[in-house]
Amino acid sequence: MFKLNWMSSIFLTTFLMLTSQISHAVGPDIKAPLPQNSGIETAEHILSIKQAVFDDMSQSVLNGKKRFSQSCIYCHGYEGSGGRTKKLQGRTIAPEKLFKTITEGRSRGSSRMPPWENAFSTSERWELVAYIMSLSEK
Repeated sequence: MFKLNWMSSIFLTTFLMLTSQISHAVGPDIKAPLPQNSGIETAEHILSIKQAVFDDMSQSVLNGKKRFSQSCIYCHGYEGSGGRTKKLQGRTIAPEKLFKTITEGRSRGSSRMPPWENAFSTSERWELVAYIMSLSEK
């Protein structure tokens, strides 16, 4: 019975992540308009988005926390406390490394983090970075 419940929860989580429009679940909470782009993420564009997100750090952390709770908690635990992966709390990770990992995903052994580039906009990924960086203080 335990195996069925565990497998059911994995299936349901995967199904919801793949079929829902995750990037629209939280909605835009940023007051100032972010720089727009033609769909090509140049280094300059990514840095301008990062600057806009980090300029309003408190709101960005809140937005990132909402998104983290909706999409990342399954593997990274409540408030980054760990679970299937190492805990994010108390760790200092360079923002660019976090952004790249969220964007491109990561594989280590049998663990795999999916790439979130197509699910989250550039600003939403930077908001996740802002939230994860705030966990280093816990």
